[in-house]
Amino acid sequence: MKYSFSNYLINTNFFLILIFLIALNSNAQENTDNLRLYDNFKPLSSDNIFKTEGYYNWGTSIIKGKDGKYHLFYSRWKKEYGFYGWLTHSEVAHATSKSSSGPWKFKETALSNQGGKWDVITAHNPKIKYFEGKYYLYYISTNLGDKDYSEADLIETAKIGYSHTNWKILRPNQRTGVAVSNSINGPWKRIEQPLIEPSGPITTLTVNPAIDKGKDNKYYLVVKGDKPNEKRFIRNQAVAISESPIGPFKIQDKPVIDYIDTEDMSVWFDETRNRFYGVFHTHGFIGMVTSDDGVNWKKSNEYVLMRKEVTLKDGTKLIPDRLERPFIYHENGKPKVLSLAVKKGDESYSIFIPIKEHKYPVPNQRQLAWQEAELGVVYHYDLHVFDGKKYGQGGNRIDPVDDYQIFNPTKLDTDQWVKAAKDAGAKFAILTATHETGFALYQSNVNPYSLKAVKWREGKGDIVGDFVASCRKYGIKPGIYLGIRWNSFMGVHDFKVNGEGAFKENRQKWYNKMVEGMVREICTNYGELFEIWFDGGADHPDNGAPDVLPIVRKYQPNCLFYHNGQLAEARWGGSESGTVSYPSWATFPYNSTGAGETAQKNIYKDNYKLLKQGDPNGKFWVPAMSDAPLRGYNGRHEWFWEPGDEAHIFPLENLMEMYYKSIGRNSTLIMGLTPDPDGLMPEPDVKRLKEWGDEIKRRFSKSIASTSGNGDRLTLKFDKPTSINHVIIQENIQNGERVRRYQIEGLIRGKWKVLCSGESIGNKRIEQFETVNVSRIRLKISKSEREPQIKKMSAYYVKPKP
Repeated sequence: MKYSFSNYLINTNFFLILIFLIALNSNAQENTDNLRLYDNFKPLSSDNIFKTEGYYNWGTSIIKGKDGKYHLFYSRWKKEYGFYGWLTHSEVAHATSKSSSGPWKFKETALSNQGGKWDVITAHNPKIKYFEGKYYLYYISTNLGDKDYSEADLIETAKIGYSHTNWKILRPNQRTGVAVSNSINGPWKRIEQPLIEPSGPITTLTVNPAIDKGKDNKYYLVVKGDKPNEKRFIRNQAVAISESPIGPFKIQDKPVIDYIDTEDMSVWFDETRNRFYGVFHTHGFIGMVTSDDGVNWKKSNEYVLMRKEVTLKDGTKLIPDRLERPFIYHENGKPKVLSLAVKKGDESYSIFIPIKEHKYPVPNQRQLAWQEAELGVVYHYDLHVFDGKKYGQGGNRIDPVDDYQIFNPTKLDTDQWVKAAKDAGAKFAILTATHETGFALYQSNVNPYSLKAVKWREGKGDIVGDFVASCRKYGIKPGIYLGIRWNSFMGVHDFKVNGEGAFKENRQKWYNKMVEGMVREICTNYGELFEIWFDGGADHPDNGAPDVLPIVRKYQPNCLFYHNGQLAEARWGGSESGTVSYPSWATFPYNSTGAGETAQKNIYKDNYKLLKQGDPNGKFWVPAMSDAPLRGYNGRHEWFWEPGDEAHIFPLENLMEMYYKSIGRNSTLIMGLTPDPDGLMPEPDVKRLKEWGDEIKRRFSKSIASTSGNGDRLTLKFDKPTSINHVIIQENIQNGERVRRYQIEGLIRGKWKVLCSGESIGNKRIEQFETVNVSRIRLKISKSEREPQIKKMSAYYVKPKP
């Protein structure tokens, strides 16, 4: 083949264009908010707790020194002054450790509580930074102006606290300053003037500095002040920019946070993701915000980082009186430690929560519980169940029900519903609290279109409450389904309200606020929930949709979230057949799937292949859900009760096929059930569910023998030659999916014979084959990522039904 110069130019140009596109894509990926910390905080050990005898300590900041040690700068003041002594007697102390998570050892006082003129009283809430060959120790301080005072006056102020007359002078005089040194060990030279005065989005004071250098080599300083024009006590966070670490700084007009009362921001520039992050504390949780330019900030995808409680190594919870001053220490672009200030009784101290780094995807505790549950149900109930007509989804999404007073389940019995699910073997159950009509099946204070509006039970009925109580009675884990994408009563389609201009904009805000209120009601009024399911996804708040993820994270930390544009802790398996294709991996290339136009572009390619099969090399753990309605046989597919539909209940053999091709393929199966207008599960459905549960037990309640172990060979021996026709394999998925290819062999009359082979195992793989008589079986894993860990391998003989 001839290779001409023109060929060379064409190929060279193509190569350059390809490199450019790859670089462009790489940059786009880098400038993405995909930092995930919520599930990565380790339990706290004694080494992670730093107390100082005779002192309160507060507000930490960590830096790694040239000596290889970690250096901690923090506030401390003597207990004899009382907790409010932070405003009058705090000093900045210095401690060291071999680890960023402790244990820490006090070294020295870095800044005393007696400074110059403006910073003559206290030195508090430090941040240590290294810029351009020097160390910068940022802190806050105050003074009493021209007022004469004595040490006794300061002690009295500290003892009395907020109501003391001096407090009204000391607080508004608080400012941020900085001390500079060539060495981490000092000496520290204080800058004579405060770095910044309040203006723009903050007034009264400038405190609690947080600073880092941006990609433009400018310095971004976040400080707290009071929110202007507020009668209430509300704080704002503002950002100021400078060419130098010591200023002058110019406050930007746009606040960092003004939509919630926050305190104590700590910021850093993440070079890996090419964006700023900031952590803060507010009522009930520790939160995180982000910005790609340091000026325009928004809620991060993980806006709620943690509730104000800490897990200890022994499994107990530390629930402090106050949990504040969050600080993330990061190293080489990776967050290593979250430090927090704790006040509990008459103690205040610092804790350092190590942050796990997962080198490969693993399930969080919610996902693990969901996969191990294996079988659940979802009850669909809405107004149109009572109209006596066939359900038409297209019309139901746009046409309000003519008369919502038709809702009248006179024999409602959620115990009967849940008992039927338990008989089938379900471990969890989900109820449609709202569906496409928008009607809410509970007592809502924010949605007028709810059970409060109907005559049934004099407007006092609460089916969600009844349902949750029934679940608890029968040992079933309760979940809630919220349909917010469509609402025919309020004219909402694909999250968007009907209308134009300001009318539409105002209605959208009202609808979003109502939805967020409903999610809060569901998450706070019914105890712990197992799963919350937003049908069709809940979209991303950046697209104008309700902001639901932070609410679930704040109030339901153990609840599986399914799903919106920010997060999908499970994925739809690509069909409503109750099955997934094989292989079905629990790992996925994206942390969310989106829905409709917001979906990732290749999710719907090739008949949903990616949704159905997952990706063995995916970076995120997003296991597959299989779902189907019980009344989906012989050309029907009914999620809601309809008249005359009993002939379309799936036969038992079809249900068992679903079981094998969902649960047996590493998927969680959710079966749709249809309570009738009387408020009961129809008897034919109840009977079929019981038959199904009994058949599952008949086949798999007891194995012939089981074993477990690690490595690429696992053998199960029998006492004598034994007939088997099923083998169930389960990986220890807590440590990820590791098996990529395997086969099961049986020893038959002294010779090994291949019985079956496959790819993915995951939580459960059911292998079925012709009956063989074997003296032992072995699992041979020919391909894996890391050492395989088999939680259990069991052999069964399932007799044919007579």
